Amino acid sequence: MTAIAIVSNGLLGVGAHRTKATLFVVEPLVVAVSFLLIADIDSPRGGAIRVRPQNLESLITSLRAQ
Repeated sequence: MTAIAIVSNGLLGVGAHRTKATLFVVEPLVVAVSFLLIADIDSPRGGAIRVRPQNLESLITSLRAQ
């Protein structure tokens, strides 16, 4: 999160002297998408990103085999 904030501030600082309006639209969108993806991975029951717990599934099968 700190790295995203530092890079975003640097991006705005470098682009400020050019007065490009697209920079002020793109930068908040990039930050918002990164926060969205972090929050999506952190939610255990729902979300767009699904991660299978393969190590836990293999542990269950190895314990049932014994």
